[in-house]
Amino acid sequence: MLVMLEHFLLEGKKSDNPLSLDFIPSIFNYMPSPEKRKRKKMLEMFNRRQKLKLQKVPTGCPHDGSKHPVADQIPTREPPITETTDREPENDVQSVPDDPATPPCIGETTEKRMQSLEAECQALRSENILLKEKLNKTALNETSLQNNDKKVNFLTGLPTYTVLMTIFHIIRPCLKPKSSLTCFQQFMLALMKLRINLSFEFLAFYFAIDATTDTTNTVLFKNRISAMYCKLVPSLVLWPDRESLRTSLPYVFRNGSFQKTACIIDCFEIFLEKPSPHKARGQCWSSYKSHHTMKYLIAICPQEHGNFLSHLLPADVVLADRGFLIRESVQSCQAELKMPAFTRRKKQLDPVDLESTRGLASLRIHIERVIGVLRQKYTVLQSTVPIIFTDIDRENDVTYLDKIVSVCCALTNVSESVVPFE
Repeated sequence: MLVMLEHFLLEGKKSDNPLSLDFIPSIFNYMPSPEKRKRKKMLEMFNRRQKLKLQKVPTGCPHDGSKHPVADQIPTREPPITETTDREPENDVQSVPDDPATPPCIGETTEKRMQSLEAECQALRSENILLKEKLNKTALNETSLQNNDKKVNFLTGLPTYTVLMTIFHIIRPCLKPKSSLTCFQQFMLALMKLRINLSFEFLAFYFAIDATTDTTNTVLFKNRISAMYCKLVPSLVLWPDRESLRTSLPYVFRNGSFQKTACIIDCFEIFLEKPSPHKARGQCWSSYKSHHTMKYLIAICPQEHGNFLSHLLPADVVLADRGFLIRESVQSCQAELKMPAFTRRKKQLDPVDLESTRGLASLRIHIERVIGVLRQKYTVLQSTVPIIFTDIDRENDVTYLDKIVSVCCALTNVSESVVPFE
């Protein structure tokens, strides 16, 4: 037994850990005391390191029957100890490499850090989703307007999203994508100008248009209005045939005096910037409005807009207000013009004229309602229009203001009629 204790150096038993000082047996009969103390001290430091490693192992590491890597199971070797000095080591702690065969264990601090990072990542994902939803609500695209007829009506004057997209697909072939605007955004820019009459500078900021001058913005708007004029007006501003007129005649017109009504006419004026040429100033000056204006004749069928004299047929009846000196023109088409009776040089109207005037006024008021709806729906017609919109488009031989008015009428025609059918 004494031989065995001398056979193994310090602890008196063999160690399977290659880093232990008792891993290699020794049968040396003599070893100086300083060297023994040095090796004993190193063994103590080695054991302390092993205990510290075991204390750092988290609860998530395997412990149900499996053994932790202990001091006598680590297969790596510590560098050999030189015996060139008798000085005892001070704070001479060498790092012990991990066993590559042992699965790594995550410390408790590291695990908490990973959980914190995962929670932060999830919060950022949720914030990103909310920001995208908010951006879609504020951006003007097909998705943000879908299922929101109230927003569509406010921004464009059109009744529903379905009507909006139908009109867009009609004019889509005439639009070309720009670097900063999609075709749909170009379409919305033109509609918002007509509807809300926003300044071109505001529209440039809102749609992030790379344009530094009002002229560039005006050209962009003119091009879109021209596309809408070419595609919408021919199909939405029309004169129906007589059979369609009779079929769609509202109930209030179905009596002996007005059942042949083909249209109701009236005029409205749009304020215009003061022209530079003196001749143009005189031509567009309105004594009635005391302002430079452009005057437009509007004719409505009992439920639809349309053109005028060239479409009148024999026996048609035209309803108009006092002041329309067109009786001979209407009669030349073998049609009849009906206006309220004049009281000039009369103390009072005859009973027959009075009853006819009352009936006529109750029906002719519908043209005023249509004009009111038209100008309230598209407020650009209420403003003072820039003089540049009186430029003539040589291709269509009409001014851009004519195009604006025609497009506004076409868009109004797709809304519900102001005169109920029943």
